[in-house]
Amino acid sequence: MLQLFNKFLVIIMAALLGACTNPFTTREGQVEKPGTFLPGQNGVYDPAVTPELVFVNLKKALSDNNVAEYMKCFIPQSLQGLPHSFLFIPEQHFANEFTRQPWTLNDEQNYFIQLVQSQKGDYPKIELNLGDGGEISLNPITPTSVNDSLETGSIKYNLKIAFSLDSSKTYSGLLQFRLFRSTTPPEVWYIYYWQDNVLNKNYDQTWTNLKLYYRKKAL
Repeated sequence: MLQLFNKFLVIIMAALLGACTNPFTTREGQVEKPGTFLPGQNGVYDPAVTPELVFVNLKKALSDNNVAEYMKCFIPQSLQGLPHSFLFIPEQHFANEFTRQPWTLNDEQNYFIQLVQSQKGDYPKIELNLGDGGEISLNPITPTSVNDSLETGSIKYNLKIAFSLDSSKTYSGLLQFRLFRSTTPPEVWYIYYWQDNVLNKNYDQTWTNLKLYYRKKAL
């Protein structure tokens, strides 16, 4: 009788152990996998420690109407001339306007401030598309500058601005950027050269014309 009881006890214990899970193991499907990280997510602007991050931050700053982050994409005043200075080359159709009064970093900031301060509610809504949405090619300006000075090819851009629910405009053309990496930690990249060119003679649709509009508006 005792032997039969012992067998029954062993069976009960085995069943109980089989029903328990190891507290030190995880079961697939119960642990949330980390999401894919994308620069600029969750309102965070990552320091442009790679040249590609300059374009990420530029697009996000435009979308967020964020003047401070927009200006961080360009060479700061403190680095002017060391070794580069900010230079905007307008579409040549408007060259005379800019010959009389060259475009400066202050102009760049002032035009953008005016643009975003015209907002009504959630407007303006700004979206910048560069190229076909794929990777932007960057090439060394000189054979020895691959690590500190790069330029894009000629990139097609579309800048869509919704000023209100029933008012919007798209600016388009070709642009070229030159970027350099600062030697001051965290050694971020900046745009220091920006050239704008027309597409199909649509001069009033260029980024140059947008900038010129807000410069004149401020006078």
